[in-house]
Amino acid sequence: MNYRMTYDNAFDTAVASFVNQYARNSWAFDQVIAFLSFNHLLKGGVFMAMLWWAWFQSGDRQAIQRAHILSTVFGCIVALAIGRILVLTLPFRERPLHEATLSWTLPYGVAEKALDGLSSMPSDHAVLFFALATGYFFVSRALGFVALAYAVVCIALPRIYLGLHYPTDILAGAAIGSLVVYGSNRYLTYRRLFVYVATLPKTKPSYFYAAFFLATYQIADLFENIRPLLVGLVKLLKGVLA
Repeated sequence: MNYRMTYDNAFDTAVASFVNQYARNSWAFDQVIAFLSFNHLLKGGVFMAMLWWAWFQSGDRQAIQRAHILSTVFGCIVALAIGRILVLTLPFRERPLHEATLSWTLPYGVAEKALDGLSSMPSDHAVLFFALATGYFFVSRALGFVALAYAVVCIALPRIYLGLHYPTDILAGAAIGSLVVYGSNRYLTYRRLFVYVATLPKTKPSYFYAAFFLATYQIADLFENIRPLLVGLVKLLKGVLA
């Protein structure tokens, strides 16, 4: 039996009602926002382009920057795991577009059953992209601000507008991602393991870049390919042990 969070947050109510008044006023605007929110190239692709740009920046700080990038990638994976555990263990929270008490006006370009049955708290998108933005601050302050602005304007706000998340879903996800990656950059970057991994691009480039490509590809794709794979492996393991 799933327990459900009641919709009784005044802040969420005010923000959701405010943004929803603009839904279906413009077919073109709604379609652009929906495309921006659902297209992985414009989300993970952009952030991974930033990461690879930072990775190949030359200069005296290149080794340190690469160590921070590795810490950021590791922190993102941990943060996403924490976020997923919370989604599965916290009381179920209906998304705004499925919440009957809101009388939500569905924007153009969004399916009525979009993400139906999936709890909205916390936002996986917020966990991932605010985690990346936090990590980029350790690499370059300018890059961090660009990434943070992009995460807010092009990822967080569209998901609120489309009714996929409440503002507090986004804030909770952003807090999880930011705190975990801040911690990984502060306390893991100079650990022996990370220092060793940071040397692999020079000592074993073929192995390192093959693995690093797969990791960044999965982040760009928001791990959509690996999730069903993990589910399948769990089912297979249960079947073998049964």
